Amino acid sequence: MPVLGINITKVEMEKQGGIASKVEINLSPKIEEVRLGEIKTPSGKVNGIEVLFTYQIGYRPDIARALISGMVFYLPPQKEKIDEILDNWERDKKVPPEMFAEIVNFITNEVTPMIMLISKEMRIPYPIPVPRVSIKQP
Repeated sequence: MPVLGINITKVEMEKQGGIASKVEINLSPKIEEVRLGEIKTPSGKVNGIEVLFTYQIGYRPDIARALISGMVFYLPPQKEKIDEILDNWERDKKVPPEMFAEIVNFITNEVTPMIMLISKEMRIPYPIPVPRVSIKQP
């Protein structure tokens, strides 16, 4: 897995009031910045890419909102790709689709349990559907 770690720097969730029977939830991950980074491991320093992100959760109607900010350390499968990824970011502010998917999936897996807990405590709808058991009539 190319994502080696995550550092969450900000978690903000605000209940804005109101009651709604039907709520739409919009998850919006966004890469804010991509830069060269390094981590220290027992075998030495490893160069990779630091990806700063924001992850917004919007509710419609506006009953709540959430924002998570942080950084992930991404190590491309081929180390030669680091410069190419950084150059593309500087030029176009874009990252390869497979890198974006890997990062967003990792962030989602890491922050979902925390957001579910905060949503429960604040009495607002969960950002993802919870499985439900239903009884089928014969």
